[in-house]
Amino acid sequence: MNKRPIKFYLSAVLIAAGICAMAVSSPATAAAGAAEMDAVTFATEPKKIYVPLEETAKRLRWPIQRTEGSDAISLRKVSIPIGSIRQLADGTELISIADLAAAGARVEKDPETGTTTIGSWFRRLNISVGEKRVEINLAKQQLSAWQGQRLVLQTKISSGRDGRTPTGEFRAGPYKSRKHYSSLYDNAPMPWSVQVHGNVFVHGFTSVPDYPASHGCIRVPLTGKNPAKFFYEWVNVGTPIAIVKR
Repeated sequence: MNKRPIKFYLSAVLIAAGICAMAVSSPATAAAGAAEMDAVTFATEPKKIYVPLEETAKRLRWPIQRTEGSDAISLRKVSIPIGSIRQLADGTELISIADLAAAGARVEKDPETGTTTIGSWFRRLNISVGEKRVEINLAKQQLSAWQGQRLVLQTKISSGRDGRTPTGEFRAGPYKSRKHYSSLYDNAPMPWSVQVHGNVFVHGFTSVPDYPASHGCIRVPLTGKNPAKFFYEWVNVGTPIAIVKR
């Protein structure tokens, strides 16, 4: 009696059973072997979750096509409007989970862990929305901001001269304004203002030298990718802000 057909049949049954088990597994089980990625969110768009476009496409092995002069990019041959693509202050492009779903990604949310899984069974990413935090280093004249483990912003600043910027642990807000004017210093414009402590704000300014030059606020450049605007749109009221001397 030839036993090879029986062995072949049993192998086929086991493989089929494995595939069926994958098909009925829960989102948490399906995401167990997925790669991890920190998302980026914006206070001005609280319902949207973004991830880096190039990094995500590379991990999922999805082709990106760009046409010079076009108002859209092609992701897996699906057109994504350029207007829906955001950027970090360093120029890194961000795409929303919603646009990834429109391009054909499977999106599953685990209500227990708060993790969103995107991709397919064989190429998956666990997307985590981490806590935000900010450090302003007076010695380096530098502002750094993170979400989870992802550095989303690093920019030069100009703090208060003669030690006028207080150090310590603060939280952003409660006041934020796109167009704020100083009530203390000749109605000076302070665009993209985020209150830190009392009359001390992080805000955009036209002059941001590499040394302390303000009356106490933390000046952030408006030039280039406009880190002042990015910070305003990204930071949430209540986000921890540490101002340190080291």
